[in-house]
Amino acid sequence: MTATVYQAVAGQTDATPFVTADNSRIKPRYSSKTHWLALSPDLLAQGGGKFQYGDRVQVGGVSSQLDGVYTVHDTMNRRYRRHIDILTHRREKLHVHTPDAKLQLAQAPRKSRAQATAAAHARLGRGNHARAVSFRSRASGKRANYLASAIL
Repeated sequence: MTATVYQAVAGQTDATPFVTADNSRIKPRYSSKTHWLALSPDLLAQGGGKFQYGDRVQVGGVSSQLDGVYTVHDTMNRRYRRHIDILTHRREKLHVHTPDAKLQLAQAPRKSRAQATAAAHARLGRGNHARAVSFRSRASGKRANYLASAIL
């Protein structure tokens, strides 16, 4: 996977450089410590990839200064494939083009309150009967099944 850096300027983004693809707002005094990044469309779920906006991902193999956990907030032009773009400020004078970067999910999506309650009931063994409960995760949009106890 190739890693590069970009700045929130019209020449490197679009006409609204401080608004990301997921409608997050980049503060004018941002830096690389903001830890936001853009992914090529093929890495996002809409393009068949496994990442979504808001996912926290571990980036490695770029540089000691830029390796770390980032949040996916933006997407790149559709001409890019297997590419990540790390948000930096132009004052930082960082120019990176690394062909061997690594990217993986940093943590599992959080469970909703309903999912956590169902899991807690299943662990505690409340009630006489157990039933399967299905939820759709807000973070990933994936369906998950949990075994929950019916309270009688």
